[in-house]
Amino acid sequence: MILIVLLALLFSSSAYFDLPAKLSEQSFTAHHFCLQMLPTGVENLSSLEALVCGKNMQDLDLKQLLIQSSLIHIFVVSGSHFLFLHKILARLPIVRFCPLFLLSLYCLATLCQPPGVRSLMFLFLVSFSKKNKHSIAPVLLVFLSCAFTVCIFPQWISSRSFLMSLLAALTITVASDFWGKHRETLPALFVTQSLIYLVMGFCLWGFSNLHPLGILLNLVLGPVIGGVIFPLALLVVVLPPLAPVFDGAMNALIWILQKSSEVLGDSGDSPPLSLFWQWVLFLSLTVSAYIYLVHRKRHKARHA
Repeated sequence: MILIVLLALLFSSSAYFDLPAKLSEQSFTAHHFCLQMLPTGVENLSSLEALVCGKNMQDLDLKQLLIQSSLIHIFVVSGSHFLFLHKILARLPIVRFCPLFLLSLYCLATLCQPPGVRSLMFLFLVSFSKKNKHSIAPVLLVFLSCAFTVCIFPQWISSRSFLMSLLAALTITVASDFWGKHRETLPALFVTQSLIYLVMGFCLWGFSNLHPLGILLNLVLGPVIGGVIFPLALLVVVLPPLAPVFDGAMNALIWILQKSSEVLGDSGDSPPLSLFWQWVLFLSLTVSAYIYLVHRKRHKARHA
């Protein structure tokens, strides 16, 4: 009930105070400050700007390689970046009491992009649920993060990256519950990544090259980008001498993508799937996932 009231208040406040415009204005200032903090003596400066500050990639060749390999959603500012930063900040004694505040500032610095805002909303809802001792199913939290985000930015209902972020979060939520304590094993990671690739394929259709090799690239290079290259990019900001290490990692990634592109080929000329059907897919999967998790929870309770 409280969340419904908050949704209504947020929706009315967003329209009355024109929150999208105000947040965009503030984010441009924060984004400019973020770009100024980056060291200039970096060979792959365009990649550093994209990873750390969410700037639109200026290296068009690399951008095309990432699109072709279906890795673009991991490389640019994504929900996984915010989840990674939240885990790090929550463990630092100095800032562990205000990680969401710092992530909000980072969201502004990265231009309040749809995946980042949605992930931030999800983290706020998780924190709210824990503090108020509400047991809200993770699937519902994903859906509520969608609702809260759309209340602020209704235009994002037509955003491909927003839908991809929702579908990825929904898939990870269901897979995590299914695998339980085995979620970090190689088979679990492979199946989860394959499902993410399959589900997001509906958004990538006509935009990226849906090739079986894409599953392998997402499985192998996805964690490398999120767990190695992204942290390195952040470290370069505070420790510029690490720039050669970052450049080495980026050059290795580019080399692999170039070699893979020879197998992947062109993305094709298929028309993208209608936005209406993409939303039907997300809502259908949300309902199905919720029903599945409820039955699974009841089954566990009966056999406990």
